Amino acid sequence: MFQLGESRIEDSTSWRASEFADRQPLYIELGAPELSAIDRIMAGLRDEDVPFHDIRQAMFSDPDLNGTLADLFATIMEGRGFAILRGIPVDRYGVADVERIFWGIGSHLGTGHSQSARGDYMGHVFDETKPGERQSARGYLSRRKLTLHTDLSEIVSLLCVRRAKSGGESVFVSAPAVYNTVLAEHPEFMPVYLRGFPYHRRGEEAPDAEPITPYDIPIFSAAHGTFSCFYVRGIFEVGLRDLKRDFTALEIDALDYLDEVMNRDDICLRIQLEPGDAAFTNNRTVLHARTEFEDWDEPEMKRLLLRLWLKSSASRPVIENIDIYRNASGGLGIDYQPGQEPATPAYSAYDDQPAPAA
Repeated sequence: MFQLGESRIEDSTSWRASEFADRQPLYIELGAPELSAIDRIMAGLRDEDVPFHDIRQAMFSDPDLNGTLADLFATIMEGRGFAILRGIPVDRYGVADVERIFWGIGSHLGTGHSQSARGDYMGHVFDETKPGERQSARGYLSRRKLTLHTDLSEIVSLLCVRRAKSGGESVFVSAPAVYNTVLAEHPEFMPVYLRGFPYHRRGEEAPDAEPITPYDIPIFSAAHGTFSCFYVRGIFEVGLRDLKRDFTALEIDALDYLDEVMNRDDICLRIQLEPGDAAFTNNRTVLHARTEFEDWDEPEMKRLLLRLWLKSSASRPVIENIDIYRNASGGLGIDYQPGQEPATPAYSAYDDQPAPAA
């Protein structure tokens, strides 16, 4: 039986970047049969003008496609927790149709849910900063570097539609590999990770909810022997700042060490997503990040990724506190809140805003 803080994790979820010197095993390729299947499905959806959020698995089903998506799901939920689906035809469809395709693929993995107070079920990951303004505290609406973190869902997927002029590299890390390293090198820090910190809801909470969770969210946790990770250091820092509480020396040492481990070359997997690549991660076992990017001046060329937050159709057990927003909908993510916008720059941890993510 797995004992959190004592037992190592010895399964396929614990992997290191050094195991993938040849990146090819990470990719699941869409070939001619799958692409023809997508074209057939899309012809029907376009004829009926079906909005992306109304698409269900049965509507995006074809014998030439279903097996590939089943393999993707197995890799995410039963295997290493990370894969890149390559070859989504973003060059042959407009953005609205690409949204339909992406949502349809996601329907084979789970149910999509809202990613901000705007109620955006299809996240558009792009820099929306206006000239002379500070960048949003929500990382997906900025161009800054995002440090390694987890999101507010069970499965996270990012589909590259257009690359930036430079930068914008994606980074992925196995949380169990990080946990195993901590256990071997500095087990004295483990109590900090097992207790965790309060999380700042950054103005996107329901009207009757506290701005900051009245409970701690562990960085490492386990439910019924199943390991999970939750980590967004910048938002922990904002929470303590607004609670007027300082980190202890031990907490700072523990978090600095954790960041150092996660960024080691043998652990940290760096990949530049190309147009048509969609990275799928098990958000409970894989952390992700992004390097800063320089964008194009032309609006039609600017970097654009689409993002899905999915509740898996085969959920893993987790502790209650990982459900940060306690949504009235009963879903994960962040419920739509009329009149509220995604976290403003006031919720950034630093004046130069290098860290908060999600």
